[in-house]
Amino acid sequence: MSATSPAPVERPLWLTVAGASAVLPLGWVAWLALAALAPSLLAAYLGSAGAMLAVVTVGWLLARSAPEPSEGLRRYHLDEAEVIAMGPGRAVRRLPWSQVVTLTEARHALVLEGGGRRLRLPLAAPVRSALLGRVAAGLAAELWALLDEGETVRLGPPTDPLPRALAWWVYAPALAAGLGGAGSAGLAVALVVALAERGVASARRRAGAVTLDGGGVRVGRVVAPWSDAEVRRAEGGLLVRAQDGACALVPARVANFWAAVPVIETKAQLGPYSARVRFRVRHGDRGLALVGEVEPTA
Repeated sequence: MSATSPAPVERPLWLTVAGASAVLPLGWVAWLALAALAPSLLAAYLGSAGAMLAVVTVGWLLARSAPEPSEGLRRYHLDEAEVIAMGPGRAVRRLPWSQVVTLTEARHALVLEGGGRRLRLPLAAPVRSALLGRVAAGLAAELWALLDEGETVRLGPPTDPLPRALAWWVYAPALAAGLGGAGSAGLAVALVVALAERGVASARRRAGAVTLDGGGVRVGRVVAPWSDAEVRRAEGGLLVRAQDGACALVPARVANFWAAVPVIETKAQLGPYSARVRFRVRHGDRGLALVGEVEPTA
């Protein structure tokens, strides 16, 4: 594992960031209007079903490449106690750090869940730094405790794209295209494609699940006992190698990945042995990182 040094003393957290560019909602309105016009523009060349397929395909690509339009009307304030989502309009939602139970790095957001709330913070470096120490460290300690108690923990990635992103970029434009001339045939095509896409996304989600227990880590068909596991951080996740040479990647998009990484690394270092571990933010070769430090026994 890369050498690390203590992170500098941080100033009290006081940060306000935009959810996304303010231009994004205007772009979505333009896309919605274009989707409504697609049947009249493309029907002569592709037919109503083909026009709808084009709308769904472009919308799916937009859902993967752009945040949700409503994020352009929202701001997030982070302080030492909580994160506050403000907007659209006068809407305000608060989530104390102590209530966060899941931190997931989605394609365009850092998704926090807890206390019956779900917030999507932007993928900005200051936000990442704030969440490492205030959220991920506590989640790592909880995960370590569960494994020490003999529990099995399953971490799965979210479906990609997220359902809310599809609602904005695919489903609403498809409905506009149906009302704009694609008719029942076009809507039937959209429904079939949407169901097939969700089926594939769910299958990929199950295939990307990671299981941790007191004996080791399982990623897909690769099972690596803690006594034999070799791990290293890699692009897109954490690479796990078993004794027989089989490798698998723990994807960065699984729930609580930031917390799971130092837990897996420390378990692999300790092997079959147990220890008291504290999780801290340190400076590494790639910037700030959460690491596990074994505490000396009395």
